[in-house]
Amino acid sequence: MNDLNSYGYFHVTILKLVSEIGLNLSKPLTNMLSLLIVCLLEDNKAHISRFGESLAVNGPSEMACIQRIRRFLSNKKLSPSITLLPLIRLMRPLLSKLPEIVLTMDRTDWEKRLKYINILSVAVSYKGRALPLFWFVLGRKGNSSLEHWKQVLTPVIKGLQQMEWLSGKPILVVADREFASPKLAEWLKNTYGVEATLRIKASMYTKSENMPETKIAELIKKMGKGLQRVLHNQIITRDSTFKMNVVLIWEEKYNEAMVVATTLNNPYKANKVYGKRFGIEPMHKDWKTNAFYLENTRVTDPKRIETLLIPIAFAYILCVFEGERKEEVDEVIKPPKGKERVVGLFLSGLREISTKLKRAGIKHFRIFIKILLQPFFKAWKIPTFI
Repeated sequence: MNDLNSYGYFHVTILKLVSEIGLNLSKPLTNMLSLLIVCLLEDNKAHISRFGESLAVNGPSEMACIQRIRRFLSNKKLSPSITLLPLIRLMRPLLSKLPEIVLTMDRTDWEKRLKYINILSVAVSYKGRALPLFWFVLGRKGNSSLEHWKQVLTPVIKGLQQMEWLSGKPILVVADREFASPKLAEWLKNTYGVEATLRIKASMYTKSENMPETKIAELIKKMGKGLQRVLHNQIITRDSTFKMNVVLIWEEKYNEAMVVATTLNNPYKANKVYGKRFGIEPMHKDWKTNAFYLENTRVTDPKRIETLLIPIAFAYILCVFEGERKEEVDEVIKPPKGKERVVGLFLSGLREISTKLKRAGIKHFRIFIKILLQPFFKAWKIPTFI
């Protein structure tokens, strides 16, 4: 560490922060989590060997530190279920600004040393990107099932719905073609009152009282670029009775039409809502290759990957705090209206925090961290503890 004082100060601050958001873990586990968050924000790579190097400075040997980290990652007391509510509380300054909560469910995978890492995650859409909330890791190749979808969505929806400060904000779920099941939409609507907008395959069939069973691909053939068509109260797939609105959109810049099924009362809003799904793809890229390099780590055990994503999630949110601050005070060039940022909120924040942690003197670093966490203190109306 280039500046042990800054590093030590940040470690203590993170310890206080996770306590404030109600993360109830033993002191050793909380301490290690805090250390790993700081390591990620300083050096970025989520590699056990890099963690060991960082923690071995003025401490135990590198190998001893690596063994401690491995035990931490394998600890059965640690899981995304334990960290979900604290993550939601940490996100309060961001979530409070949203008119509605759009949840994206998606899956990402890779192969390492002849083993498959297969992560199913749920994130909340925020300004063109996504903030991680919950996930689990399948130690096999292949698609997920309806039971998996329920398993990953249930705790998130329940967690959000129990937050009084989110009362009145509608929750929506968007997902890609892998999750194109009317059974999912029906379960969300009937169990939690949550609306769903799902991209569906052109090979699927739809029918209604006014239209016989028709393959969606046949409907697309009758469309041209720049057109949109809405089919109300459709039954999708032959083994379903649940009615959804189907929206066919063929934008001029694309070579194929997009088809979504939605339970929204206003199906014309479906395209805009579904568009927020794409923010989860950069998040997964940040996890895997763009920032934390999970795909290059030697860790292949599903449990250890699942736990490793916990400090990554906390670090991710802190980086978005800083990225948004930089944008609000015009420290970065804002994109033209309708255009994407050249550098996302997360990467912008990560670079700033990493630079300050490595180079700033303790006096300036204290001021920086106080400003970084000011939205959190303001949202919860609590005294600054740093």
